[in-house]
Amino acid sequence: MALSGLHVACGFVGGYGRSQAGSVASSSIAVIPLLSKAVWSETLASAATTTSSAPAGGNGAGAPVFTIRSSIDAWVAIGVAPDATIGPRRLIPAGTDVHLFVDSGDKLAWVAA
Repeated sequence: MALSGLHVACGFVGGYGRSQAGSVASSSIAVIPLLSKAVWSETLASAATTTSSAPAGGNGAGAPVFTIRSSIDAWVAIGVAPDATIGPRRLIPAGTDVHLFVDSGDKLAWVAA
């Protein structure tokens, strides 16, 4: 099914590297600048604010990141109480993946551009 609206996935980037067994490598720990699995995701069919917020990092998880894709050009705002109509905002072009570092507790709001 084609995306309608805006999709946001929250995960971490820059966590510790893992050994083949899946545990933190004991001989050499490296910070890996890759996206991890999603902690949560939401698809917002019309202008709205996410119900979930960015989790705190820790335990080598790295920094929280929102990955955003929209079916139309959209304005997005990020914060504890974001307002994409008047607050500081960023343009997300349709059909483009955008990755934004966020703070713990941040949510995302969007409106059509």
